[in-house]
Amino acid sequence: MKQTLITLCLAALCLLFAATAFAGGIVSFNTATAEQLMAIEDIDIPEDLAKAIVDYRKANGPFKSAEDMLKVPGMTQDFMEELNPQVTDDGDVIYDPDAEPALAPSKC
Repeated sequence: MKQTLITLCLAALCLLFAATAFAGGIVSFNTATAEQLMAIEDIDIPEDLAKAIVDYRKANGPFKSAEDMLKVPGMTQDFMEELNPQVTDDGDVIYDPDAEPALAPSKC
């Protein structure tokens, strides 16, 4: 019985985390797993880039600005424009499918 309760609590925490990472299609680059990043609709994030985002965040702390994501190995300006990272009022860096483009288009 105790094992079942622990399992249920862990499952509930996982669901809460998933709901936080995907609230209304919004995904936090500071909390999402590589799998959650690859699951963003309308953007095909390669597995190696999704893992690089998570690895960079773990090694360097949370992203504080959209430009911080350009420091991720393998991140290009063109892909940054596609991800269109937004900074929220509380300082999180997110993907919001409804956001206006935040970065100027590349000149190349």
